[in-house]
Amino acid sequence: MNHAQSLRENVRAHHERQIAAGYMKMTVYLPGDLIKRIDQIKEERGLSGRAQIVEEALRLLIEKQRA
Repeated sequence: MNHAQSLRENVRAHHERQIAAGYMKMTVYLPGDLIKRIDQIKEERGLSGRAQIVEEALRLLIEKQRA
């Protein structure tokens, strides 16, 4: 298996794990300044991606709306 095939297999396996855990994919367009701030938070927390930050922000918004 070459590198590209291995990478595709890893991505496929990751997607399957996410789906099995009950996650669904969502694609959004956001302003550049918001992405820059998300990336700053990502770096500060030592995270590898933006998803955890976006999920946390959405959960906080939903909780605030309930209150």
